[in-house]
Amino acid sequence: MSLWNSPGGRNAQNYGSTTQGFGSAASPSRMSNPEQRFHQLCDNISSNIFSINTATSTLERATKQLGTQADTEAFRDKIHLTQQNANATIKMTSASLHDLAGLIGPADKQLRLQSDRLRNEFQEVVKRYSNLQKEVATRQRYSMCKPAAAPRTRTSGWGLYSAVLALLAERERRMRQIETDMLDCNQIFKDLATLVHEQGETINSIEGNIESTQINTSQAVDQLRSAAQYQKKYRKKACCLLTLAVIGIAALALVIYFSAR
Repeated sequence: MSLWNSPGGRNAQNYGSTTQGFGSAASPSRMSNPEQRFHQLCDNISSNIFSINTATSTLERATKQLGTQADTEAFRDKIHLTQQNANATIKMTSASLHDLAGLIGPADKQLRLQSDRLRNEFQEVVKRYSNLQKEVATRQRYSMCKPAAAPRTRTSGWGLYSAVLALLAERERRMRQIETDMLDCNQIFKDLATLVHEQGETINSIEGNIESTQINTSQAVDQLRSAAQYQKKYRKKACCLLTLAVIGIAALALVIYFSAR
């Protein structure tokens, strides 16, 4: 089974039953539009939470393969795509939670409890996803910063120079890609804080989580930038070495040429 196949089909946990808060179940044709909208949003949010959990489990398995023989460019592209899809799902779910809160009146205690349960479940799964995303970024960063092995095949000085430059360009692209993913998740936690503010509930605990996440994310970004600076220095050093190698090859060729005459 592929690493990126969803396990267990659609046996998702029901994070927010849509049959609560309205008494007996009514047929869709007899429900008012706000009730239909509430049911739809709860179903969508529950499904999205399951999808985010699945993406988190996928990243968790993929993290163990970073730095191994399976760690290829295609493998990292799949990791990036998984994170991008999960980020999009998280953003969409955050917007759905905002819409859900707008459908609840002051006296709808059962509906508010249901909405709170969904929001708390969403907050927990996003927190787990964010922590794992930082771990993925760290492992990718350190494996990318290892110096490339010197090529053993015979090649011209210009060919070697071009190959090293291409490798450095690809590494810098990966660094920017990882940094973009991290910043995207940080914005999600800001949106969660805004949601709690709008609902008028206590925010002490979630603000602590957000502050901690922002600090950790800021530290991770600083490390990524440090690694990027390392890559630039490494590129300059590699260029100097390659230039000296080209000069040496040219000098050796001239010596051989004049010796043969």
